[in-house]
Amino acid sequence: MSTRDIVTAYLRAVESHDLDAVARLLHDDVELVEHPNKISPNGHRLDKAGIRAAGERGAALLASERYEVRSMIVDGERCAVLSVWTGTLKGGRAMTGQICSIIELRDGRVWRQEQYDCFP
Repeated sequence: MSTRDIVTAYLRAVESHDLDAVARLLHDDVELVEHPNKISPNGHRLDKAGIRAAGERGAALLASERYEVRSMIVDGERCAVLSVWTGTLKGGRAMTGQICSIIELRDGRVWRQEQYDCFP
């Protein structure tokens, strides 16, 4: 699979709350850096176990979520993704955010993700 295919599969697994599929797409030494934003004022730095725990929390809160990819720039094993995220809480209220993700692969799996989220 190409970098574009792997990153797309990863985003689809995240939004479908398929935590096992997400885990298969993550490198064992993965690190996710979420910079401070309105929802996460202190940001986060997560390893593979932390990413799974965050996915479990998200699945408990959200009825659905979707990443609408606006653009994807691929350079070897590095990818910059601009997307619009929409999350619908289990109570029915929808939230949106503008997302920029820089995702790097190693051995065909997500190795580093740096996340810049902007919520209105």
